[in-house]
Amino acid sequence: MKLENKVAIITGSSSGIGQAIAVRFAKEGAQVVVADIDEGGAKNTLSQIAASGFFVRTDVRNEQEIKNLVDKTLEKFGKLDLIVNSVGIYSPLEADIASLSAKDFSNVMETNFASIFLLTKFAIPNLLKSRGGIINIASSLGLIPEAESPIYCSSKAAIIMFTKTTALNYAKNGIRINCICPGPIDTPLLHRAFAEEKELAEYLKRNPMGRAGTSDEVANVALFLASQESSYVTGSVYTVDGGESLT
Repeated sequence: MKLENKVAIITGSSSGIGQAIAVRFAKEGAQVVVADIDEGGAKNTLSQIAASGFFVRTDVRNEQEIKNLVDKTLEKFGKLDLIVNSVGIYSPLEADIASLSAKDFSNVMETNFASIFLLTKFAIPNLLKSRGGIINIASSLGLIPEAESPIYCSSKAAIIMFTKTTALNYAKNGIRINCICPGPIDTPLLHRAFAEEKELAEYLKRNPMGRAGTSDEVANVALFLASQESSYVTGSVYTVDGGESLT
């Protein structure tokens, strides 16, 4: 198994991409810490990974709860090898900047980007000991602009640059930090972004591959980046978007 005896924290793992990564990592031998505010969804994830799972309810916008997440992981397993920052929210009502409040802006940026800074901050001392790794989930919309989503796009672009700069800082310490940029993936988040399914269908027609991706297709890349198969890979940005970022 590719991740035997590894301990991994995965945020946003109650559904979608985070859940798929949690399940895949557990199948490959990892002890998985499910970190999410959605307790019902977390229980669903735990039911799929059985004894390999451990849940810590976490509001990733809260610094103390992020610290508690790392502390609880160390209390349970005694070490930390991997973190996957998969939590994220999307607001489809961003186009009119003048109508948005500072709270709207902060909610997206704190959830999508500041949470990654906080978990990295508290995880790094332990990853230095394990020579572990970090995988950040950004978006193809961090690479290409979407007029309707200036805050979301900005939060995801920030993740990409944060990945590269931290990878540069910690490469000498053996910590590998990489980023995945999913495109349209068939998750609840994708469906919430469109008012009607026919709008989503039209959007997907413009994708070079003509379809949405699956969470498992993203999990495949996450597993590669978490395993020793990618031992010389750091600071990289992997698009899993059916070619969307090429158009």
